[in-house]
Amino acid sequence: MDREAKYGMTERVYPKEMGTASDLETMMKDMHLRRYRFACDWLRRHLGGRPARIIDIACGSGYGTEMLAGLGTVIGADIDADAVAYARAHYAGPRTSFVVGNADDPAFLATLGTFDAVVTSATVEHVDDAERFLRWIRGALRPGGACVACFPAALTMDWAAPHHKRDLSLAGAERLFARVGLRPIERHHETYRVSLGQIRAEIRTNRGIPVPPLGKWVRYYLAHPHHLAIRLWQMSPLGGGILFGDQDYLLVPA
Repeated sequence: MDREAKYGMTERVYPKEMGTASDLETMMKDMHLRRYRFACDWLRRHLGGRPARIIDIACGSGYGTEMLAGLGTVIGADIDADAVAYARAHYAGPRTSFVVGNADDPAFLATLGTFDAVVTSATVEHVDDAERFLRWIRGALRPGGACVACFPAALTMDWAAPHHKRDLSLAGAERLFARVGLRPIERHHETYRVSLGQIRAEIRTNRGIPVPPLGKWVRYYLAHPHHLAIRLWQMSPLGGGILFGDQDYLLVPA
């Protein structure tokens, strides 16, 4: 398998391996890097420059863990053993370490200890029990600590299923976080457009992109007809393309 096929655009991002021939791949790479830059800049201000113990939960290939190491010592954790092996080979250092573990496993989470900061990018929509996961974050934060949690605040499950377990509206996210004692103190919102032509081009050239079979789409839209209406509008000339949105929440214990 060549490097492009192995590390092309999927749910995981490998910035060192991803090319620039695909507009969609370039956008995804830049979006994920911006998330971590945003987390680094905000946590640097919030923590006042003091050395911190940080966890990058669901770290993927480890590029973000390395970026966070400018703030202190960082543990990167991910369920994917291959991704963790890649992270250890490319991003391990005096201030970074990587472990394999499941964010849905309370026993694993209990072994990690406490942190000055928790960073979790594109995780809340994947875990089986989002409330349990956020309660762990709440308990793992030290006094004065903070969490940067990034998730798509948009319709995704028709495209990303079965990888995503839920879609979160902004109001729904507020209620979810409030139930576990986390309150947003600052929000960052980012929107970006992807044309249907870009998606078709990516599907033709990248066999690794997660595309549900037609039958799964049909069953999903029969159960969620209002989502089909949203997608048809977005793909129409009035919609101007397929619109996605990311809402980055910055959280501290209430």
